[in-house]
Amino acid sequence: MTEKKASRDIYVFSQYLNEVYRLYGLAGNQEIFTDKFRTYLKRMIVKLKDASFRDLEKYRNANCASNCLPGHSIRTALLAMGLAKELGLKESEITEVGVGALLHDIGKLFLPREILDKPCKLSEFEFEVIKSHSEIGFQVLRNESWLPGPCIEIVHNHHERLDGSGYPNHLCGDEIHQYERIVGVADVFDAMTSKRNYREALSYELAFQEIKKESPLLLDRQIVFVLGDLIKKYSYPKRELTERLEMRREICHYPCAE
Repeated sequence: MTEKKASRDIYVFSQYLNEVYRLYGLAGNQEIFTDKFRTYLKRMIVKLKDASFRDLEKYRNANCASNCLPGHSIRTALLAMGLAKELGLKESEITEVGVGALLHDIGKLFLPREILDKPCKLSEFEFEVIKSHSEIGFQVLRNESWLPGPCIEIVHNHHERLDGSGYPNHLCGDEIHQYERIVGVADVFDAMTSKRNYREALSYELAFQEIKKESPLLLDRQIVFVLGDLIKKYSYPKRELTERLEMRREICHYPCAE
């Protein structure tokens, strides 16, 4: 995997997401996921399944806007499948984790850009709007019979937390499926290690330490420990990673939706 190919993957995914957004807005249209998009998802899953933890940085744009949905979704899927592999899940299960992770934030397509792009702390109302993306994504996908049920539930429940403080269903403990726990950890890690309008990206090591504080109360302790092992095994030395990020100065070309 090269950075050029990774950039192309993000661009193509952004175009498919824009198409989903467009088709969903057409009155009476029931088919928002084309055959080409479904084929693309399958191919992307195969590609990401063969990728390694180090490839995360190839899918990261240092100047990408905070709501760069395609890049975040691809990185979350890559990491979630990596975690699933390390946890010993079957090939079919790893695939379901990957598909759910690729689509986990699809509900954000339908949120106001002014809230997604806000350069400072959100108000309580705005945060409630952001939180609605899990339910919106579930409603968009719930009748898509081509998607396995567990993939749809990942979209619905990736923000649930073990103590019941998550959303939208306030599940707790074993009510949260292992797939959803895996994607939850991957989602948090990528969010913390990505640049935001209001803060810089955290280093892998610092992000992991912050995540560790949230387990086992909020996040699955076993999955968090596996994440730590992946970071130690595959991540670049800090200086090398900084140099690689400094080399990327291109502007983000991958909006959530047009």
